[in-house]
Amino acid sequence: MAFLTEEELGSLKIEQSVFHIVGPKEVHFQLLEAFDATPHAAFFLDRIRSVNNGNHYTFLADAAARTQLGRIDKDAAQFQAESENLAEAFNEGHGGSTVIGAFLIFSLNCDTGRVFALLKFEDEKVLRYDIEDGTSGKPKPTLAEIGRTFVQNRHALQKAALVRLDGEGSVCLVDRQNPQRPAVYFEQFLGVKRVRNDDDLTRILVDVTKAVAYNHSDKLPADVMTSLTKRLYDATQSGGSVDGEKIEDWFTSIVGPLPKESEILTDFRKQLERARISGESFVLGKDAIPVPRNRKVETGLGVRVTFPAELQSSVVNIDEKKGLITIQDEIKFNDIELDASRRARR
Repeated sequence: MAFLTEEELGSLKIEQSVFHIVGPKEVHFQLLEAFDATPHAAFFLDRIRSVNNGNHYTFLADAAARTQLGRIDKDAAQFQAESENLAEAFNEGHGGSTVIGAFLIFSLNCDTGRVFALLKFEDEKVLRYDIEDGTSGKPKPTLAEIGRTFVQNRHALQKAALVRLDGEGSVCLVDRQNPQRPAVYFEQFLGVKRVRNDDDLTRILVDVTKAVAYNHSDKLPADVMTSLTKRLYDATQSGGSVDGEKIEDWFTSIVGPLPKESEILTDFRKQLERARISGESFVLGKDAIPVPRNRKVETGLGVRVTFPAELQSSVVNIDEKKGLITIQDEIKFNDIELDASRRARR
């Protein structure tokens, strides 16, 4: 589910802003004064809106980040001091293979209240070019290297969190290096726990996929619908993952290719939104779906055959092209079935 509605995103305004320099070593850490983001509000708001779909978390009871943001919420004059406390806590866990960058904190407001954004931008070196007169009469390019930049490239914005403090507090977390399993230090810094685990998300995704496929069964290949449950089960056992920003890839891996503007995909996205898992990235849970006990086959004339799923084709052989079902086993029951729901008339 999107963290903020389209109306809320459209009404976002930056009230306060600051960034501090963080890095893998203490020498990189540098606290800076708050700055006025108004001249560049469009740039920063676009970056904030780009992380509106992510994994949903709630705060732990003793989350220090929630307390620090709460102080800012009550008294805007605490913004500088508490932003420094947040940056110090982030930098303590920000080590190992991480790189130097800027840790930005925004206090924002929208039509429904205050929102906080915490963004980690990695430093990227870029080349700036200019044009000047050349000796040959043709324009000559000049190049200069620039470091410490904020760029629009989505990969430069590696980690981000949107926070609302209403109720127990809610957090939308994005880790573009590890979308399915965000860095542990980032979760610990925020003091959050995920709302749904991998198994929960897998079960919901399978249920939504099955419901949407059945709703549009007349538009999907017949062989897909006849083996839909098996396809879904096999997919969950693959050890794969789901990327919330490319959720359509999951659906088409089950039912086959579809155009981006397909009404089926539109319905799929809407159903995920209703199920409140839109934008979630996760690893498919192998234990989320029970192991199939039986396999069911039904013919066009209503003949139904149910048999243990583990039986090999040497016992039950199904040839869909020829429309043949062959069972090689001893027959122990061969009788008619009466409708038990009807009582005999006296």
